[in-house]
Amino acid sequence: MRYYLSFWLIFSAVFFNTTQTQAQCDDVFAANFDPADSLSVNCKYPIAVQNPPFLYELSKKVEETSGLIFFDDLLWTHNDSGGEAILYGMDTANGQIVRKLKFPEIKNSDWEDVALNEEFIFIGDFGNNSGSRKDLHIHRIKRSDVLEKGDAKLETEKIQFHFEDQEDFTINWKSNNFDCEAMVAGEENLYLFTKNRGDQHSRIYQLPNSPGNHVAKLIGRFDSEGLITGADYLPGQQTLVLIGYTYKTWKPFVWLFYGFEQEDFLSGNKRKIDLLNLLTTQVEGIAFVDPWQVMISAESSKSFTARAFKMDLQSFLSPYQLALEKGNLLPDVSYDKKDKTFKFSDGSLKTGFYQLMLFDAENHLLATETIQFESDDQRFTIDFALSEKAVKAALFGKRHIYYFNF
Repeated sequence: MRYYLSFWLIFSAVFFNTTQTQAQCDDVFAANFDPADSLSVNCKYPIAVQNPPFLYELSKKVEETSGLIFFDDLLWTHNDSGGEAILYGMDTANGQIVRKLKFPEIKNSDWEDVALNEEFIFIGDFGNNSGSRKDLHIHRIKRSDVLEKGDAKLETEKIQFHFEDQEDFTINWKSNNFDCEAMVAGEENLYLFTKNRGDQHSRIYQLPNSPGNHVAKLIGRFDSEGLITGADYLPGQQTLVLIGYTYKTWKPFVWLFYGFEQEDFLSGNKRKIDLLNLLTTQVEGIAFVDPWQVMISAESSKSFTARAFKMDLQSFLSPYQLALEKGNLLPDVSYDKKDKTFKFSDGSLKTGFYQLMLFDAENHLLATETIQFESDDQRFTIDFALSEKAVKAALFGKRHIYYFNF
């Protein structure tokens, strides 16, 4: 549930910003963030590098791990082309395989990713390295058929599709634009992200998640700067994560999409995080294990065994974490619970525009509003129509960041 605030500023030095100027970027993580703006356009980000710690080697049974999801407190993966038609459930603590979901009526032609929503699990048999494949399909499994414990043999439903803009099916191993290894599931649709060796711009396709023969419609594209190999989507947090590596140089990276509307992933913010020193090359799977952390799997290669990593995203997705890392704690902040009123001491804040954000105990954003301070005399009160869940706050200015708890 999203909570909205109603502000009443009591003091002439503070007032709402009622006029909007030409937008630059309203993302507090961007280098060109401007709190006076309300649109996410032209965002420019500093170079971001992270090296997720190595957790453990994966079993030899999943040496060609390709997709990844998290449910029933287990990390589930599968092999790609030629592997058995099995989803392997792994203990997140040590990577040991503890459960198997078997599908005796189908085969693994080239399983490349797995996704899920509240009702179904989807297995994407759409690997297309040569660009000539015409039998692209996705297997759908009812989550209600998956037992709480133990192995199981399950039936599937088939979703067939073709890309609406593919007319040439000539074999092209080096530069075809219709290979695909990444998929996420929305409420009613599936979304595919292509691994384009041709132009290295990932294309985004949408198709219904129901059985049948469908057309995958091209709904967007972006410069992925490499080959996309896995994806996961967190609807409650409006966050999409993609993983891949640079073409021929095998440098892993992650793309974050957040702050978008509905399932329009390109309508929000996006930024790339390089994993320059990751102890592997061919990263293949990625899955959220909580709102701030993802697990990453990599298949075996000539230099590395199949292995898993865990990546913390708070520094890139949590505005409150950003405030803790880059901001200053506001002293002498008092809160009158009866009147739901905050009071700050004089001169605590530099003048200018700020984006005020409220957070719950787990650092999830509850509400935001733009305000402006024009005077050095900053004794003021703000009356909130305030949710009881709000326990933290941060103020993001163009040059200054503050935070406080209450």
